[in-house]
Amino acid sequence: MAKTKARDILSLIEAEHRQVEKLFAEAEKAKGAKLVEQFNQIYIALNLHARTEELVFYPALREYEETEQYIEEAEEEHEEVSVILEEIKVFKPTDPEFKEKMSELKEAVEHHVEEEESEIFNAVRECMSEKELSELGQEFQEAKAKLMPDIEAALAM
Repeated sequence: MAKTKARDILSLIEAEHRQVEKLFAEAEKAKGAKLVEQFNQIYIALNLHARTEELVFYPALREYEETEQYIEEAEEEHEEVSVILEEIKVFKPTDPEFKEKMSELKEAVEHHVEEEESEIFNAVRECMSEKELSELGQEFQEAKAKLMPDIEAALAM
C-alpha cells in the first residue's frame, strides 16, 4: 500500500473550511431537489468536521495553556451550528424559514472559521511541532472515516 504524505491537521481543517464555503455558495444558487442535495452535503460536512475536531483537535488544544482558552467558545459554536442544522432538516426548501436558517447557519460557520483560522491556528503553530501536527492530521483522517456512517445515518433520521 502506498504511503500518502501525511497532511498536518491545520491544512486538513482549512481544506474542509474551503469545501463548506463552496457548498454554501452552490446552495445559494440551488432550488428544489438540488437545494436539498446541497443542504445534505453541508449537513454531513459540518457534522463530520465538528465531531472530528471535538475528538482529535480539541483534546490536543487542552494540552497547552496557549490554546486551551479557545476550546469552550469553539465547542459552543459547534453546538450552535448543530442546533441550526437540525432545525433546517425539518423544513422544505420552499419554506421561508429554510432560507432564513441557511443564512443563519452560514453566518455562524463563517464566524467560527474566521476565529479558528485567525486566532486558534496561530496559537497552535506557536506550541505544536510539525510532527505533532502531522500525527494529529493522521488521527483526524482516521476518526473522520470512522464517523462517516453515523453522520450519514443521522441525516436520514
